[in-house]
Amino acid sequence: MKLVTTRTERQDHGPSRATQQRLDPLGALAAWPLAPIMAAITVGYAVLATILQADQIQSPLLAALAVVAMAAAGAALVAGALPARAPFEPGMHLLVVGLALAAALFEQASKWGHNSLIQDDFGQLGIGLLLLALAPYRPWRQIALSGIIASLVGGALALSQAAYLSIVVPSGVYAVVAMTVVLSPAAAGAAYSRRIVRSILAWQADARRAGAERSEETRGQVAQAVVDEQIATLRAGVIPFLTDVLERGAISPRDIERAGELAADVRRALVEQVDSTWLDSVVARERATLTERGLAPLLVVSDADRRATAFGPDQRAATAALIGAICGLRGFDPGSLVVQVTGSERRGLGRLPYRAIPARYKELVDPRPRAPHVDTVTVQAGVDLHARRLRRLLRPYLGVLRVLFVRVRVSVRHPLVTVIFDDERVHTDPDLAENGPPQ
Repeated sequence: MKLVTTRTERQDHGPSRATQQRLDPLGALAAWPLAPIMAAITVGYAVLATILQADQIQSPLLAALAVVAMAAAGAALVAGALPARAPFEPGMHLLVVGLALAAALFEQASKWGHNSLIQDDFGQLGIGLLLLALAPYRPWRQIALSGIIASLVGGALALSQAAYLSIVVPSGVYAVVAMTVVLSPAAAGAAYSRRIVRSILAWQADARRAGAERSEETRGQVAQAVVDEQIATLRAGVIPFLTDVLERGAISPRDIERAGELAADVRRALVEQVDSTWLDSVVARERATLTERGLAPLLVVSDADRRATAFGPDQRAATAALIGAICGLRGFDPGSLVVQVTGSERRGLGRLPYRAIPARYKELVDPRPRAPHVDTVTVQAGVDLHARRLRRLLRPYLGVLRVLFVRVRVSVRHPLVTVIFDDERVHTDPDLAENGPPQ
C-alpha cells in the first residue's frame, strides 16, 4: 500500500482536467509568446474598432471602459502565462474571461440602439481570441465552457439589438453570428488543449511501459554490476589481507587491528550504497564531469531522511536539470554547491480523531489521513555572474520547477545563488488499515 503521495501525483491527469503546462512544462514555455501576441492583437483591434465606429458610440465613457477592460484582460493573460508565475491558476482564468466579458458588455452598452453591425464588434472576437490563447494553460473543458457561456451572453445581446441593426435578417441569425465569433476560436483552443493532452498522456504511457520492460531486462545486469563492485572493494583490501594471514599461518595484534579497520571500511561502503539516492547519483555525475575538466569539485548533498526518494520522475528530472545547469554555468565555483533536502509538518494540521474522519474513509477502510508534510529542497552555489544574467539563464529551469512544485523562491546575493522549492507530501496512517478503528 502506498503511504506517500506527492502534489503532482494527486493532480487529476486525466484528459479532461490536465493541461499542457502541467504535463509538458517545456512545451508550455515554448508556447508562451502566443499569450502576448494574442493580447496585443485583441487590444489593438479593440482600439481600432472603437476609432472606426466612433459615429455609433453614444457613451464615450462606456466605450473607454470597454477598451480598458479588454486591455486589462490581455494584461491578465500575459501576467498569468509568465513562466515566473507558472502554473496558470483557475482564478486567473476567471479574471481573463470576466474582464473580456465586461469589455463586451461595456462596448454594447456604449453603442446601444446605434450598433449597425454585430460582426465588427471587438468584444466577442476578443473573448474568443483570449480563450484560444489559454489553450496551453487550461483544461479543454474549462475553455469550452467559458466559450459557451460567453457566446450565450453575446447571442442574447445581439437578439436584444435586432431592431436597431442595419442588416434585416431573422433575429436568430444575429445571435448565431455573435455566438460564432466567440465559439470558433474557443473551440479551436479547446480542441488543441484536448488533443495535445491526450498525445502527451499516450506518450507518457508508452514511455512508462518501455521503461518497465527495459528495467526487467537490465535488472540482472545492474545486480551483477553491484556484485562486481563489491568484489572489487574486497579485492582492494580484504582479500590481500586474508591471503597474507593464511600464508603466514599466524595472527598478530596488528592483524586484529587491521581486520577491524577493513570491517569498518566495508560496513561504511555498504551503508553508503544503501543510503544513496538518485540525488546522490546526480551530484556524483556532476562531480565526475567537473573532475574531467580538471577541477577539484566539492559538491555536498544533505538528505538524512532520504526524502528525495519520494519525488516523482518529473520532479527528479527537473531537479537534476537545475543542478546540471548550475554546475555548467560560466563562473561556477566547483567547491560551493550544496543540495539540502529537509522536511516539516504544517502547523495546525495534526492527526484527525477517528470520529472526525469522513464516512467515505471509514467505508473504504483506508489509512487514516494525516497532515501534509512539506519537503524543502535548497540548492545553493557560488556563481560569478551578474544577477540579471544569472536569472535569465536559469529562467527556463525555474519555470519548470514552478509547475512541478508548490513554491519556488530564488535569491541572488553575489556570488551566491540560492534556489528553494517546496513540495507537499500527504502521509496516511497505516495503523487504521491494519488494526481497524479503535473500539
